[in-house]
Amino acid sequence: MRALCALAGILLIFGPTRAVLDLQRDNTNWCEYDKALHTRLNIVEKNIEQTVNHLEAEVSDLLRFIETSNISLQLGSPTIDIFEGGLV
Repeated sequence: MRALCALAGILLIFGPTRAVLDLQRDNTNWCEYDKALHTRLNIVEKNIEQTVNHLEAEVSDLLRFIETSNISLQLGSPTIDIFEGGLV
């Protein structure tokens, strides 16, 4: 009876471990999955860098336009309210 209990205990301990090892052996695509994941992450990183560079160029163009426009406001002169279209 003791031997049967010991055998049952051993099977309970090593049974799940054996199932996990079998699952790991069956999963031979983990390396391919890892490579595909890194490829996709590299594409996302490249797209983010291109977007940031584009936005930096747009902001610098806008700042350059504002600096070159030289809008001079004279004190006391009427200004235009852009929301109502009338003079203030």
